[in-house]
Amino acid sequence: MSERSIGIRELQQNASAVVSRAAAGEALLITDHGRPVARLVPLGASRTSELLTAGLARAPRAALADLPRPQGASSNTVSEALGQDREDQRY
Repeated sequence: MSERSIGIRELQQNASAVVSRAAAGEALLITDHGRPVARLVPLGASRTSELLTAGLARAPRAALADLPRPQGASSNTVSEALGQDREDQRY
């Protein structure tokens, strides 16, 4: 999804239409005299999709379920591992 730019004057004059565009899934960058001042995104958009749209994150290359399981057997339970970690950090 690409982000479109819209001036604040157009936003003021066509607020209902602009909000409808955002509700339909369009991300809009609001500008004031050409300077970005705000971003209007659909409410249902997750933080992840916002980061992807802004170019601050990239989509995963594979699904988490497709990753291989760790090799080898665990020798400690989680409680034992935490206890050992705490012991190692004591004076």
